[in-house]
Amino acid sequence: MKLPDQEFWGKSANSSDHDSLHYAQNVFSILGEGASVQMKAQVPLSISLPENFPSLLFSTSGTSGSPKQCLHTLAGLEKAFDRLKTFLDVQRPIDTLNCLPIHHVGGWMQVMRAWFSGGSVLFAHYRDLAHPHNADLCTGRYLSLVPTQLYELLKSKHGATNLLRCEGIFIGGAHLSSELSQKARDAKLPIYICYGMTETAGMVTILAREDFTKGVKGVGQPMKDVSMRLDEDNRICLKCPGLGFSTENSSSTNQDWFVTSDIGKEDNGYWEVNHRMDRVINTGGEKVIPDLVEKKILEFPSVKSCLVSFINDNKWGQRVVAYITPESVDKKKLLEFLETSLSSYEIPKELFTVENLDITEGGGWKR
Repeated sequence: MKLPDQEFWGKSANSSDHDSLHYAQNVFSILGEGASVQMKAQVPLSISLPENFPSLLFSTSGTSGSPKQCLHTLAGLEKAFDRLKTFLDVQRPIDTLNCLPIHHVGGWMQVMRAWFSGGSVLFAHYRDLAHPHNADLCTGRYLSLVPTQLYELLKSKHGATNLLRCEGIFIGGAHLSSELSQKARDAKLPIYICYGMTETAGMVTILAREDFTKGVKGVGQPMKDVSMRLDEDNRICLKCPGLGFSTENSSSTNQDWFVTSDIGKEDNGYWEVNHRMDRVINTGGEKVIPDLVEKKILEFPSVKSCLVSFINDNKWGQRVVAYITPESVDKKKLLEFLETSLSSYEIPKELFTVENLDITEGGGWKR
């Protein structure tokens, strides 16, 4: 497999995020030496693995916070790309714009999509897209964002205008609130809602932009060669080509169903992700599902993003708390809003307003 050459990288010259550009170039330099790459946050590291093929090792803590390692071969990543290519039904090169962390699968697949298709990739910080002189960054490109990035860009007139120049905008990694969805529809943005994870090298379901425009909810339909079902606990289980290798087990999981921690439902081929099983909080014997509380908090107009978690408590075992951005959110009015729609035990006992919640893998939040 021929690796990207100077001609490919020359098309990235107009990138505004040179750190991510250099990171990507370094990854391919390591692969060109026949080694595998550990996708560390600051710099890619050359590593030796028992396998005889160069691979990429991604780290993901998942929502549960338990460190995991997932290994992807270039052939596996190409299979993940093929799913999207088939969905988009395009034969021409795919040009992408990456604003996600490059060492995560969501960011790295933007590079792969451009390389495998013969297209080009630009690297930028998402805030760069709010400036009028950066309109060309978006023009004709496919962009991946998490909801909090979309929220910020839609606050800017120039941000919304620039996003409209995109060929398509893939949204994933976290719940997109109904209010933010409507703002995106009002702006006539070419939005695709996606569901995927590190193990699947990105999206395995996608909601077509036409369905999004019509107000269809959820994460869409399974993509090419993706099989999905629910187990007895309503956890989403899936099979797909290109499923990553677990470093805890040297054999590929391609022949088995991959059991996620996501609780979901399916209706006439369309899927919804409700919450994660491994995040349930037990407070005084009552079970609280953080994802559902977060969705309700995100309905409050001034909230940009939130994380519902817990603090160990002698009386309750676990006490529900929430971290919210921006700092200007009126906590008293937010609590009054939550009292109209949540049970008393679901309402966070403490609200912490912060300026930023740091994005981790796939749009989650650092704890």
